[in-house]
Amino acid sequence: MTSEGLREQQKRRTHAALSAAAIGLISEGGIEAVTAEAVAARAGVSRRTFFNYFPRLEDVLTASIDQVTSDTIEELVSRPDDEPLSASVRAVLDDLLDDPVFEQASVLERAAQRSPSTRRFLLEYSASQEAAFEDALRRRVGEDADPVYVASLAAASAAIIARLTRLSVELENTDGSTTDAPERHRDRLRQAFDLLFSGFDETAATAPRKD
Repeated sequence: MTSEGLREQQKRRTHAALSAAAIGLISEGGIEAVTAEAVAARAGVSRRTFFNYFPRLEDVLTASIDQVTSDTIEELVSRPDDEPLSASVRAVLDDLLDDPVFEQASVLERAAQRSPSTRRFLLEYSASQEAAFEDALRRRVGEDADPVYVASLAAASAAIIARLTRLSVELENTDGSTTDAPERHRDRLRQAFDLLFSGFDETAATAPRKD
């Protein structure tokens, strides 16, 4: 491997180590425990190195999710033009649910159960995710996309993911079982999206043309 390839590999490892360190800290002590110094120390790097990778502290908490969101959006937009929107969303959802980042979202939700500051952070972040998904749907439907339809579907989808993640954590706390928690969480999300699309008329996705 070339020296450039080795450097890129090291950058990826450092980025992953910083992200894992931040998630570990928030899992243990809530968002209040996450500082640049603490994350850097746990990852075995300097504070300066931390800010070389993440300009803002909060970026380290969502870096992995942001990347998966970006990939998911591009996958949704690139689905076949003649494919029903519901099929497109279900296809990218299945890929998303199999990504390890979903466990990271559950870790953040567990921390939010104990930390009001973490809950506020997740609410603000959920709003940004909703906006990103709305943009993806608008691009997927095309220039004739009905803004009301797109905004409604984006809001409903974001709410389902946020609420079902919280529900799964609540149910874990109730029965104390975490062995098959990820699979049960995926099943609940698929069920919820089936219910969602049973009520969304896809013929309304595009705005009526004005003569």
